[in-house]
Amino acid sequence: MRDGCDLDEAKGSLISARGTFLIIATAVAFISTSGSAQVPTPAATPPYAVIEGVAIDSLHRDFLRGGVVIVDGVSKPAFTDSVGRFRIDSVPPGTRRVRVMHAVLDTIGIGLQTPELELVAGQQLHLVLSVPSIETVVAARCTEGERRIGPAALLGMVQFAESQSPAVGAQVVLEFIEVRVEGKRLVSVPFRRTATVAASGRFKLCGLPEDLSGSLMAINGADSTTSLGVRLSSRVGIIGLELPEPLASAASSPGASLRAGNAILTGRVLDPNGAGMPGARAAVSGDSAFALTDAQGRFALRNLRSGTRALSVRRLGFEPAEVAVSLHARSATDVTVRLQKFVVVLDTVRIVALEERGLNRVGFSRRKETGAGYYLTPEQIARQRAYDLPSLVAMAPMLRRDYSGGKPHVTGRPSGTGNGCVTWWLDGDTWIGGDIEDFIRPNEVAAVEVYSANFVPAQFRRPFQNCETIIIWTKQKVH
Repeated sequence: MRDGCDLDEAKGSLISARGTFLIIATAVAFISTSGSAQVPTPAATPPYAVIEGVAIDSLHRDFLRGGVVIVDGVSKPAFTDSVGRFRIDSVPPGTRRVRVMHAVLDTIGIGLQTPELELVAGQQLHLVLSVPSIETVVAARCTEGERRIGPAALLGMVQFAESQSPAVGAQVVLEFIEVRVEGKRLVSVPFRRTATVAASGRFKLCGLPEDLSGSLMAINGADSTTSLGVRLSSRVGIIGLELPEPLASAASSPGASLRAGNAILTGRVLDPNGAGMPGARAAVSGDSAFALTDAQGRFALRNLRSGTRALSVRRLGFEPAEVAVSLHARSATDVTVRLQKFVVVLDTVRIVALEERGLNRVGFSRRKETGAGYYLTPEQIARQRAYDLPSLVAMAPMLRRDYSGGKPHVTGRPSGTGNGCVTWWLDGDTWIGGDIEDFIRPNEVAAVEVYSANFVPAQFRRPFQNCETIIIWTKQKVH
């Protein structure tokens, strides 16, 4: 007589077939047999098998959390927990496949399943399910020619916010700057890459540099998402975007992108210690609504357009925060934002280079070459050592510094049809509501553009206004 344990170990292989991969899985079946004349008869073998294990997200070098694990012939799925674990009881014996569903897999267009598994009654099968590696995903989605241009890829999905249907035909636009060494000079080369959203709602941008830093937006007719900052930390970036529902008359209505919406965004702003922060300004890019937080740090923004937008939160003395949010009319979106104390960091050669690249990306350098306005570069701002925003910009010949209620303000110089009004823009968005000097310090500013009313560039003109225009670009935006 002997006590023993039979160990049957089988390893699946990774196979690509029409975008579906067999999961790399290690299956271990434990079947215990023992017996002797003195040992009682063991209990009857359970009529079912058990499948358990852990799911790994190879793309992010982490556990695959929130995944749905399905076994053929079993009606009840399992869900992976915070460390990727799952368990499915009562699996009928026979030939089965295990399939994995997850938002990341849907976005990149890859399905995962095991090879066929032969299960017997009483068997306990342990699986290690692994999402394909970064190299495998890039090779599956990008051609060899694209990979020769650049090793990285940006993969994603674009859908309409309310119907959740694919935004077929929408354009995804990626803009970034590459800094190259030519002789003894650093030369910034701008790039603009576009992709069309397929019938599945997916898009791909291949042949990208591995250290890419730029901006991304989806455009459908007159509507678009917010321009979002993207930064690749590996060879694969994954992103999902949502657009407002299309208008039947969007093609004939130039103002469609500015139409009012029904989405609601609520939230709370916290200080570094986790307490509610009053008096912070919350605004959504591309919409005119803004709010100041109450005594508990809470705010609410209404009548927002649906889709992927950027929430900006500011308070003097704290690092500004920008958070991507998905807004829907069917339910309010709630967020929590924590601000950190603003810390002045001395400029380095690297920071200056980053600012130059970012200012090229937002068009500052190109407009400066035209000489149509008054411009402050990062170097000029550093030398000026201004103690408030009015002091920083009031040197422009078309502006003057004024006082109201004991506070300094900037006004335009009345001339012709102008009445001394000033329009402010911050990081490409119109500033509406609240004195901007109460929320921006000079040491946050990377560059400034100032234009007389008759020389404002087209993208910064506001309808029915004839005002001097000040455009502020912050270090957060251009780094």
